Amino acid sequence: MTRNASEIYDDLKALANELEDLAATGRITMSTDSWNKDYPDTKQAVAQALATLQVAINATCWMETLPEAESTATKPGHRG
Repeated sequence: MTRNASEIYDDLKALANELEDLAATGRITMSTDSWNKDYPDTKQAVAQALATLQVAINATCWMETLPEAESTATKPGHRG
């Protein structure tokens, strides 16, 4: 089942809200191993993630989903 753009828009908003809630309650921490060189600071990482989600939210706000196209393939036994 294919979802429509408005459902994805709603999901992005919900994800941003969840991330904000987790950050507000101090439940996000960043990995301190040697692999995490890009986002060692939790506040900066959350801010970057929220900013990126906001870009996606802003873009999907204007999207509309077209109905699925009907197949134009010729059915077996029929001439197209």
